[in-house]
Amino acid sequence: MEWIIKAVQKFMRKHFNWFTNINFILAILVITGSTLPTIMPDADTDFFTATFTWTNIVFSVYNILFSIYLYYHSRFWFIKISRVLFFMLAVFCLYLNIQIIIHGVGYHETLLASMMLFLSFLVISFQIASTGNTGIHPSLLFVFSFAALILFGSLLLILPEATTKPITFLQALFTSTSAVTVTGLAVLDTGKDFTYFGQIVILLLIQLGGIGILTITNIFSLVFKASSSFRNRLMLGEMIKEMDDNKTFTTLFRIIAITLLVEAIGAVMIYFSIKDTPQVTNQPVFFAVFHAVSGFCNAGFSTLSSSLYDVSVKFNYFMQLVICWLIITGGLGYTVMINHFRLLWQWIRKLLDLSIYRGDKAFALIKNSVNSWIVFWMTLLLLVAGTGLFMAAEYDGVLREHSLFGKMVVSFFNATTPRTAGFNNVDMGMLGIPSVMLIMALMWIGASPGSTGGGIKTTTFYLAIHNLYNQIMGKEQLVIKNKNIPQLAINQINAVILLSIFAISFGTFLLSFQNPDKLFRDMLFEAISAYSTVGLSLNLTPALTEVSHSILIALMFLGRVSFLTFLVGLFNQFLSQDDHGRPYYPNENVYVN
Repeated sequence: MEWIIKAVQKFMRKHFNWFTNINFILAILVITGSTLPTIMPDADTDFFTATFTWTNIVFSVYNILFSIYLYYHSRFWFIKISRVLFFMLAVFCLYLNIQIIIHGVGYHETLLASMMLFLSFLVISFQIASTGNTGIHPSLLFVFSFAALILFGSLLLILPEATTKPITFLQALFTSTSAVTVTGLAVLDTGKDFTYFGQIVILLLIQLGGIGILTITNIFSLVFKASSSFRNRLMLGEMIKEMDDNKTFTTLFRIIAITLLVEAIGAVMIYFSIKDTPQVTNQPVFFAVFHAVSGFCNAGFSTLSSSLYDVSVKFNYFMQLVICWLIITGGLGYTVMINHFRLLWQWIRKLLDLSIYRGDKAFALIKNSVNSWIVFWMTLLLLVAGTGLFMAAEYDGVLREHSLFGKMVVSFFNATTPRTAGFNNVDMGMLGIPSVMLIMALMWIGASPGSTGGGIKTTTFYLAIHNLYNQIMGKEQLVIKNKNIPQLAINQINAVILLSIFAISFGTFLLSFQNPDKLFRDMLFEAISAYSTVGLSLNLTPALTEVSHSILIALMFLGRVSFLTFLVGLFNQFLSQDDHGRPYYPNENVYVN
């Protein structure tokens, strides 16, 4: 008997990829079975139900057996725990499927669909993470991961259980794209048109899109495999801005821990700010969690029809300040947050006069990086300048109904949310031209690199301005805090700015072409908001045509994955050229001014 077990284990190890590919195909069939009757309402529902119920059972049993095999090949305790949870999920899915057969369709149908789709997502996560070991370019894999999550979210949102009324696939795709790209533009009312299940799906899409789908898939893939390839670690390191590949997964877990901690603190504070406001919602805990996640991920989604301009919360200044804190924290970037946490901890140790020695080994003093320095001061400058300018422009406008303190809070909020959260606590359609131009500028600059926000990024804007100053002063090197910025970084800055201008301009042209009766200002605002993944709108998005919605989907997607990253991945994957040597070319001057 023992030799049979060893033979089976040897066969499984040898053909592991083969078994995971079968599991991936089964996961695709399960997703198809859950969503196809909704997408194709004229299809034979009974046939699909009968066929895919047994597909669900086969998939559940397959993963029960697969999880047992994985458990007995676990070395680390946390891997064992994850595989036990995977086993329990597969068993629960099998139990629900058996209950469907016994009691008929409709019995725990929503719960079954949710669990089967989550199990499928775990399996697909491993497949996405494993793709990093193939010849696909890392930039293209990054783009593909977001596209896959958007499609997956669309299939979930089009389920009858997700909405209170029938919606089109384009509406589901737009909502999913907006959530995954943490934009916040909406063609449907999140609070009214989506059920509790649908709102949970949107919440999860925001969270996955904010942290980064490759971050999540690589964590989930540990259920199937205890280690990650060197290529995968390099790719993840580039995505989360971690230079030391040995610390990639440590940084990954820190990112998730920081995210959950900040969101939890924010949710608690939001809950206490609205718990005595019954007209806000009958589910205050979910309301608090939803807005905390949406705030930290810079998504801008709200379950209130008028966002934070709703009469029940537009004078709730404490809640607005909490959301500002979440937006700013999420927009700083994970590396900056981790670095400042280390600096804070070092300062506390010095304050308490604790020894900085452990035995004979001294701790290296942590220094603030150039990146953190730029992010901190640019964020502070944009917040202060934005608050002052908005207050000056709208003091007798949309701020008229607020007290002096309220004017300051609302102005601070409107200096924060364009970078790139998308919440609004004023009537955007009533803003004056100066305020609209200010918000467009803040949206274009956006948040910081490695964060949940979009835009060209604070570091890009700062270095571009600094480089312009150097050109005026005749300086050749770009030096910041005694550190030279390489020419490669300057080239990337120029590319990012040029591509953003091109995308926004061309997007505005297409929107204006499709909606000739709309104001150009509104079209430009919409294009910047979509490309910078902000989500603010001059009350225009729902009134646009379906073609216009498709244009906004493309802009949101390119803005989130980065237009430059998309082009780099595309050209390197399909148009790469062999470099057999670098020829010498003589210099030639070209007149540029």
